[in-house]
Amino acid sequence: MRIIAILPLIFSICLSLIGQTRPNIIVVLVDDMGYSDLGSFGGEVRTPHLDRLAKNGLRFTQNYNSARCCPSRASLLTGLYSHQAGIANFTGGDKSARLGPAYLGKLNKQCMTLAEVLKVAGYSTYGVGKWHVGHEELPTGRGFDDYYGYVRGHSASQWKIDNYLRLPEGRPEELHYEEDQFYATDAFNDYAIEFLSQAQKKKSPFFLYLAHSSPHFPLEAPAQTRDSYLETYSKGWDLLRKERFERQKESGLLTDSWKFTELSEVPVDRDDIANHFAGRPNPDWMDVPANRQEDLVYRMATFAAMIDHVDQGIGRILTLLEKGGDFENTLILFTSDNGACYEWGPYGFDQSSRKGFTQLHEGEALRGVGSPGTYHSVGSAWSCLSNTPLRMYKHFNHEGGNCSPLIAHWPDGIRKPDQWVRSPVHLIDFMPTILEVTDASYPNTFGGEKIHPLEGLSMVPFFKESQKAKPRTLFFDHFDASAIRKGDWKLVRGNARYNERKWELYNLAKDRCETLDLIESKPELARKLEKEWLSWAKRMRISPYYEFKEKNPSRVLDKINQDKKGYYLFKHGDQVKREQAPDFTGKPFEVIVTLERGTVKDGVLVSHGGSNSGYSLYLEDGYLAFACRNKGSLKLLRSNEPLPQERVVVSARLSKDGKTEVRLGQKVLAEGGSFPLIGIFPRDPLEVGNDSLSLVSNYKRNTRFKGKINQVKLKLQ
Repeated sequence: MRIIAILPLIFSICLSLIGQTRPNIIVVLVDDMGYSDLGSFGGEVRTPHLDRLAKNGLRFTQNYNSARCCPSRASLLTGLYSHQAGIANFTGGDKSARLGPAYLGKLNKQCMTLAEVLKVAGYSTYGVGKWHVGHEELPTGRGFDDYYGYVRGHSASQWKIDNYLRLPEGRPEELHYEEDQFYATDAFNDYAIEFLSQAQKKKSPFFLYLAHSSPHFPLEAPAQTRDSYLETYSKGWDLLRKERFERQKESGLLTDSWKFTELSEVPVDRDDIANHFAGRPNPDWMDVPANRQEDLVYRMATFAAMIDHVDQGIGRILTLLEKGGDFENTLILFTSDNGACYEWGPYGFDQSSRKGFTQLHEGEALRGVGSPGTYHSVGSAWSCLSNTPLRMYKHFNHEGGNCSPLIAHWPDGIRKPDQWVRSPVHLIDFMPTILEVTDASYPNTFGGEKIHPLEGLSMVPFFKESQKAKPRTLFFDHFDASAIRKGDWKLVRGNARYNERKWELYNLAKDRCETLDLIESKPELARKLEKEWLSWAKRMRISPYYEFKEKNPSRVLDKINQDKKGYYLFKHGDQVKREQAPDFTGKPFEVIVTLERGTVKDGVLVSHGGSNSGYSLYLEDGYLAFACRNKGSLKLLRSNEPLPQERVVVSARLSKDGKTEVRLGQKVLAEGGSFPLIGIFPRDPLEVGNDSLSLVSNYKRNTRFKGKINQVKLKLQ
């Protein structure tokens, strides 16, 4: 048990004697909503209740996040950079923990959540919605008294009630839904109301973390709400972006440093998954065929409807707080976890996020968009509308990816409401802000573990009319999309899906929308900022700037042997760093493995690369599989029969013409075509018997091969 049970009881007794003066806390987080989707930030989506909070509170124009769902949640909940909390990139399953503690894929024991801190301080703690910081430990194991939502994965169907659970396990569900009447966003709002109603019956203050999955894909919403937006979005993204920009100017959000930008480029990805727009600008609305326009209107209308239902729930919460006398003394913080999502191109996708399938809905099929059993995304062009006028999207640390609207509302604590706060803040600031207003303590150790010191700064000075903060430095990294903001200067680069992956330099005081790259005119400043970022990256233990050594490391080769025929020779357990590894980019190659699998059915024989580029030869259920990655695209060839258990020689070949084959001795087990030569040399090492870093293939089970590998031979053609 990480929580000392007696402390909440002591606080509760004290509060009942002296009366509650500390504020209640409500944090509302939505998923994949863009910078300008709210009415109070320029959008046309109906958000009257959130707009009311904005009008009577503070609106932050430069609120930064961690560019993606799970690392942003880690930062918000802990007050740390996500790397310190154990979620540098993503949660579980990718085996990247071998990169070091920053890549654990779940919250570690060296951080405390808001719920843990506030529970010790005597608060009743409630959680609702999307967890997404590692399913190995449930929310009730990280400080929440009660929870309703889902704990696995980045998304779940809004219509399937079985995806959602009430925690702690065994506790009866207070609310009952007929399966055909269930809609998760509304259910989350219902449970928020239920938990707050329970809290109002107690004498202790409460903390509610309401983490909506809306409007993250799959796009799903009641048809009636969706249809109310069809006429609006039939105008198209070009006109609507201009209208949003004008409203932003009228509201006072924009200053002279904000410029109306062109539609952002579609990130480089599999061309089929991006509908052949990869690396190109998003199309103008008038260049989209009429039937595709209609399909896209239904997608965006569903997206808007999801936000609409979030706002409806906010209205119900405000009514409850007012009736219970808690409205004035409740601090409400509302934000989004990242910018709008481009996945995977201007037409969006259907079914699942990596299948590369985009359906054109026509006629009666349009009526089914967003209904039970469907799976849609909104696409990159509509996301440019959502992020107006900022550049790029979720996954990137350009402003469109890592800057979100933030509303703070607290009648008892904000002296001068209806103000724009233009100083940079970050999700890491939520913890120190809440600590200050609640008088809660943040310890050096907790549950026998040493806790990382907080990285954020309190936002309370802004509540007290101090609208100008001292210059600060903020850092960012997500899957190699990196940035540093120091004062008004921002050094930023895209990830492997960005057209030109190089550092860019912007003066945000003069160029808020990152339109004029100044790196050639200020190279010395860029070098200083890069050096500072590198120092932070090492402190955060970000690979490859920090080299993590396992307790039982592989044998790292300083020199590679070659035989007379030009084959590179390796043994089981060998690992070759990028600098020494054979460069197979743009070349045909053959790999030959002598092995004895015995009863072992799974594991990697040899791999070189990761989730962006590389190859892997491995066993799965006893069958031989050969995987190649090229710019993220996965090609897979699998044998048609299992391997014998005795000593055998197997091989895989990628030919110049794209043909592939896997053999058992001289017997062809499988062959295929259309495998392009791998065009990017990977950062990950070559490994024999494992794929321990980012993964080449979608392995079902273990990557470490526990049989015997006698020899590996590799030849570049």
